[in-house]
Amino acid sequence: MGLYHSVSLSYGFEIPPRTDIDDIDRALQGQPNSPDSVGYIVVGDRDQLLLVTRSTLVAENEVVRIAPDTLAEPTDLTAWDTALHDAAVRLGLTDHPAPAWLLIHNYR
Repeated sequence: MGLYHSVSLSYGFEIPPRTDIDDIDRALQGQPNSPDSVGYIVVGDRDQLLLVTRSTLVAENEVVRIAPDTLAEPTDLTAWDTALHDAAVRLGLTDHPAPAWLLIHNYR
């Protein structure tokens, strides 16, 4: 059995790690297929679970320049915040953290 290793930059927040994946899939149905759609990331062996949008994978040995003005326009953030909140509400998670940029090192 091999290990999976990835690094990504995503916008979102953590949800309870034991949230049912089928429930998440149902809550996310009907979205347009775009880079701004809400999705989820399982970190580790279900150590953490994230609701995210605008996820960018970083390849091994790659440097990605991050500056505030290149991440998103303020109007994008407003739309993403709304989409993430709506998805969380459909999951019954009305009390969730505020969305933020997340640097995710996933090794499982």
